[in-house]
Amino acid sequence: MAFIKFKPIASQFNFFVKIPRDQLDRESLSYVDNEEEILLAFRSKRDVGIFTDKRIILIDKKGFRGFRKSIYSIKYESISSYALNIHSLDSTIEIITDSSHRLLINFLKPISLDDVHIIYRYITNCFIEE
Repeated sequence: MAFIKFKPIASQFNFFVKIPRDQLDRESLSYVDNEEEILLAFRSKRDVGIFTDKRIILIDKKGFRGFRKSIYSIKYESISSYALNIHSLDSTIEIITDSSHRLLINFLKPISLDDVHIIYRYITNCFIEE
């Protein structure tokens, strides 16, 4: 039996700012389809995470100036398991996809726990409806 080794998704993202939809830059909005509704969006210093009603879009900027980037699109249907970890200063949603990719999305203060719960409940609803 042969094993296929997948290139892993960036192991973790650390978001600390919630972005209103009208403040997303044009480049980030170009990855969102017209038929998708943006639920929430977050950013770190360079990375951006957009949670739509159909998928999670993660923009991982690399390099000194952020010219190199990787854009990940994770459909909610491809999530095989997930967990919410709540700590005193941050919260983490851990996602494992059908292809065994492990992804940690950290939400640091001042992002509210209510916003993290919105994402967690949405993933749960998508998971249950399958």
